[in-house]
Amino acid sequence: MNTEGERRHRKNRERRQLPTPRQQLTQKERQQLMQKQRRRKREKIRFFSYAFMVWLLFAFFFFQAGKRQGMRLAEERIAGESLTVFSEGEGENTIKRASINQVQENGDGSLILVNKTYALPEDYEVELVLLPDGINRSAKEAYEPLCEMLAAGRREGLQFEICSSYRDVSLQERLFNEDVGELMGRGYTYEAAYREVEKETMPPGHSEHSTGLAFDLVALDYQLLDEKQEDTEESRWLREHCAEYGFILRYPEGKEEITGINYESWHFRYVGKETAEYIMGKGITLEEYLGV
Repeated sequence: MNTEGERRHRKNRERRQLPTPRQQLTQKERQQLMQKQRRRKREKIRFFSYAFMVWLLFAFFFFQAGKRQGMRLAEERIAGESLTVFSEGEGENTIKRASINQVQENGDGSLILVNKTYALPEDYEVELVLLPDGINRSAKEAYEPLCEMLAAGRREGLQFEICSSYRDVSLQERLFNEDVGELMGRGYTYEAAYREVEKETMPPGHSEHSTGLAFDLVALDYQLLDEKQEDTEESRWLREHCAEYGFILRYPEGKEEITGINYESWHFRYVGKETAEYIMGKGITLEEYLGV
């Protein structure tokens, strides 16, 4: 005779022996279930990957939009204010334009002064010659001295690269605006971006490269325009011998207050042999030589 306790015990034992819903599945059904779960997991991963990619695209789009906006504003400002420069603590200064007569007092057009204060004369013309590399161009009067200087260095086992030579005003404007626009896209005001960029890049109409007399010369095996360039054998040789061929180191170290440009060990300017030997011998700048 079964008691109530025995009935509950038998019922619990039978319940424990019943298969679970998962145990009731056939092997094929279990495989299908596992595949479905893996598929859902892959779909989640794919969704989050797509979402991250979309976020990156939006971030890149807004960055580029800000950069383009900055460039547009920079171009508008430069177009409307091309006759002014900004100087720290002095507001806007009217640019002094040097006449051709002023810069040719000694009968030497290679002494033309172009810097942040003195813009390239609007009537300035330069006769250009294509350099042997078939890419760069030079003012006619600087062509032979430059070729002779680089050939002399090569005979010493050095290898040079002309990183930059003649640039017209429109190219200089584009390069300058790109740098200004990039900083404005990062939150700089126009004035702050302008001041920062002009420490290393001249505004359009104020670059010596537009005269055809200035060249950025670097070592073939190290072509970066940075502080390490001066330690290359090519740079050391150029600084030591450039005056023999009529060139000067245009932006020497320690003269930033005078030139308005950071030290550039790669920027060489043709001024004629006699003038170059005097300037390099005295350790002065073109501004100091001309009494500006």
